[in-house]
Amino acid sequence: MITHCASSRLRLLALLLLTATAGVLWTAARAADDDKEGKADPKDIAKWIDQLGDCDADKRKEAEEKLIAHGEQAHEAVRKAIKEHPDPDVRLRAIPLEKAIARGAFRQLKKMEGHKKNIRCVIVSKDGKTAVTSSEDKTIRVWDLASGKETKVLEGHKGFVWAVAFANEEKELASSGGPDKTIRLWDLGKGEEIRKYEGFPKRAYALAVSPDDKFILGGAGGDKDDDEKTKHDLYLFEKDTAKVAKKYEGHNGYVWRAAFSPDGKKIASAGCNDNSYRIWDVESTKTLVNGKDAHEDSCTSVAFSPDGKQLFTGGWEGKVKQWDADSGKLIKVFEPQPNRSEAIALSKDGKRLLSTDGKVVVLFDVETGKPIYRFEEHTDDVLAVAFLPDGRRALSAGKDLTLRLWTVPK
Repeated sequence: MITHCASSRLRLLALLLLTATAGVLWTAARAADDDKEGKADPKDIAKWIDQLGDCDADKRKEAEEKLIAHGEQAHEAVRKAIKEHPDPDVRLRAIPLEKAIARGAFRQLKKMEGHKKNIRCVIVSKDGKTAVTSSEDKTIRVWDLASGKETKVLEGHKGFVWAVAFANEEKELASSGGPDKTIRLWDLGKGEEIRKYEGFPKRAYALAVSPDDKFILGGAGGDKDDDEKTKHDLYLFEKDTAKVAKKYEGHNGYVWRAAFSPDGKKIASAGCNDNSYRIWDVESTKTLVNGKDAHEDSCTSVAFSPDGKQLFTGGWEGKVKQWDADSGKLIKVFEPQPNRSEAIALSKDGKRLLSTDGKVVVLFDVETGKPIYRFEEHTDDVLAVAFLPDGRRALSAGKDLTLRLWTVPK
């Protein structure tokens, strides 16, 4: 005798069938309902989730297709239903449905190739149409994201190119050249070098351009002969003259990454070997926050929140942390991941965060600190991530020599 609509075995078979055909369902439903995606009333989504427990198979199928079609909007509600819905059938059916939505909504759009060695940095233009990457192959490459085609290659650095940053309303590009101890400024349209910024004792790593476009910041790094007492400083150059305007002293490890606060009054820096981050006053050069031993392993990345009130850091022990940018008080530790967090990126609205986890890119919800999705198509360690301005797409790149474009549902 079959009770409560179907036996457990039949329900399981149905769920397996849903999982197997989810991609087809998602594609068909999305194609038919593209203009409606994002317009569903939350009450309708709740109704469709309830309908997953209906005894009528046709009604269940209708609900599944509706939820998959509105995948980006329905995803979080379906995830919540897995844990909290009072109907056990709904909870059970929501499990493969959530995976189906994720596979359709969180998907790779493009894979771009061209670099010959590890890609170390990726940035995106304000209109979301262009990406720029830097690599250990000594080149900087410009990509058209609509076509996935490489449009330009900038060459001139004598060693790996660690980081890149836009300048002069994206008409220019700054790059840090690691072993050649320089930062360089390029005319992005012509692909020609404009000037060099020098003064680094060993290597040039971290790079940032001030919001007012008047200064270029560079962080110094060293080599295998350095010990824990070796100092690595940050240099603030006048953009137009290439003169060193200020120096920020204190790190005992390579200054791996750096960022200006949105108002341009503060600088945050990641001290790789000394496991710390620091926040500096731009004008006085004083350390405002000394995040000593902020991570159990190297601190590799920093990112200010859109309002500048919080700072996010990533470390090689696999943790992302959120700090108060004024006091340095720890606000939150994101759910730890098993591998290195080499790079992080924050969405423009501050609600989502990307972090690397070895070969994987993890999408986090900032409010909860919990992972939303794991992009697992890379075949080697990911070293760079970036959101597109719309927050609905993201880029990642690294040791497998590919630049990948993803959808990132809100």
